[in-house]
Parts: sequence; structure tokens; C-alpha cells
Amino acid sequence: MSGQQPTDDYRSVPVQVPHAPRYLTPMPRFDRDKLAGTGFILLAASCFGLMPLFSAFAWQDGLRPTDLLTLRFGLAAAILWAIVRVRGLPLPRGRALWLLAGMGALGYAGVALCYFTALTMAPAVVVALLLYLYPAFVTAFAWLLLRERATPRRLFALGCALLGCALTIGYAHGAQPAGVALGALAGLMYALYTLAGRRLPASVPALSQAAVVCSAACLAMAALSLPTGLVLPHSAAAWAGVLAIALLSTVLGVSSFLAGLRRLGATRSAMLSTFEPVVTAVAGIALLGQPIGLGTLAGGVLILSAGVLVLRD
Repeated sequence: MSGQQPTDDYRSVPVQVPHAPRYLTPMPRFDRDKLAGTGFILLAASCFGLMPLFSAFAWQDGLRPTDLLTLRFGLAAAILWAIVRVRGLPLPRGRALWLLAGMGALGYAGVALCYFTALTMAPAVVVALLLYLYPAFVTAFAWLLLRERATPRRLFALGCALLGCALTIGYAHGAQPAGVALGALAGLMYALYTLAGRRLPASVPALSQAAVVCSAACLAMAALSLPTGLVLPHSAAAWAGVLAIALLSTVLGVSSFLAGLRRLGATRSAMLSTFEPVVTAVAGIALLGQPIGLGTLAGGVLILSAGVLVLRD
């Protein structure tokens, strides 16, 4: 042994390590968040889109829209306040508190009352499509009241929405004129509700905001029910419908939307939310026996396309 170190050290030889298959490589965090956010928004849209189906059980027990909404907002507010307390979330104060109370008592309660009353007078898919006129209404109000610039894309989207509305109304078989008017009014009020929400400070957690809004909406609906008294469900099916609207279409829907909003942002979340009337249409056809004509379908495509155009601008 001469003590000389070998020249071809095994550690200096590069080793070829086979690449892991693509399906075994970890998904980037951005893609995971984007995928999860998409799932949350689609879940929220499904929860909201099934409200007409759940409300059908309540109508069978003779509940009025004010009765159903008082129970919906009351149960939802109790659950949301419990979540806020357990998580120790800060509460809105001062101007933000009063603005949220007004948004709940006048805005959200008004939208829900128009929407659910319209469901008793028109097919669910017609009401859902008319509600989704709100992006076009937001564009019009922002242009007229807030002096925002009206781009060609926004004006084209507004024209598509108006044409879609005309087609939806013209081919709305089985819809009473009052139901059509209330559906469009729900979209108008939701646009004003959205514009008012722009003035809220970002420091207040969304769940705390939702708790205040639902509480104020419950008080407003309860006040409307006082003259004749609150009618409660008397069958298990009606109670199931009320609980489904409160738990699935309000608490789970709002929570899922907020979770998706945090991952995707406002524009993508709003675009994916156009899945809601699709769910309503499928539920109406499959479970409520409400067919969709070609005119209503064409009008719905124009209304949803207008919403996507506004959000992409």
C-alpha cells in the first residue's frame, strides 16, 4: 500500500436519479389554493342555487316569505355569532356597524323578500336569471352616480343584459307579471347593496359583517310579520326546508364563498358564481318540474355573458 488516494472517487461520479412521475410531484401551492378556491365558490353557488328547491317545502305548509326569512336569518345569525365568538373575531363599530345594519335591514332583507316572493309567482330559473341582472345594474349605477368611466365593453354588456332580460320575460311561461317585476327588483336592490358594501372598511372580518347583516335582516322580517304573527312550519318536510336554507344556503354558502374569495379574489369569484342559476335551472327541471324554453335559455345566456363581460373589464 503506497498510501496514495484513488483518483476515481466514487463520490465524484454523478448519479442519474430518475424523475418522479408527474402525477407524484407535489402540486404548487398557488395551484392548490386556486383549485380549492374554485371548489369553495362552486359549493357556495350550489348552496345558493338550491334555495328555490328548499323553499318549496316551506310553501307547502303555508309559510309566507316573511315567515321563512325571519326563521332563515334568525337561525343563521345565531350560528354566525357563535362562530365569531369562538374564533374571537373583532366586531364592527361606529359608522361600519350602522352601515352594516342598514345593509341588512334594508338591502339584504329587501333583496331576499323580493326574491322569495317572486318564487311564489314565477318559475325558479326565471327569478334566478333576473337576479343576475345585478352586474349590469352595478355598471349603470357606477356610471350614472359614481361617474365611473363607461367603457365600450361595459356598454356592450349592458345591452346584452337588457336584451337577455327582454327574452327571459317574453318567454317566461307560467310567470306572473308581479313575479317578473320582483325578480328584476331583487337584482336592482342587490346592485345597490353591492355598491354600499364598497364603503365598508377592510379591517372588519367578513363573518362578523355577515352576522350583523343577518341579525338586522331578521329584525326587519320579524317586524313585517308582527301584524299577523309569525307562522311556524308544522311538518318535518317544511322544517327540513327551513333548516336547509339557514344552514346550507346561508351559513355554509356564505362561509364557502368567503373562503373562495380569499383564494381567488373578487373578479374570479364573481365569475364562478354565475354557476348559481345553472344549479337553479337543473333543480327546477329535475325536481320541481319547471321546464325551460329556448327563449328563456337564450336570455339566460345573454344575462350571464353580460355579467362575465362586466367582471372581466
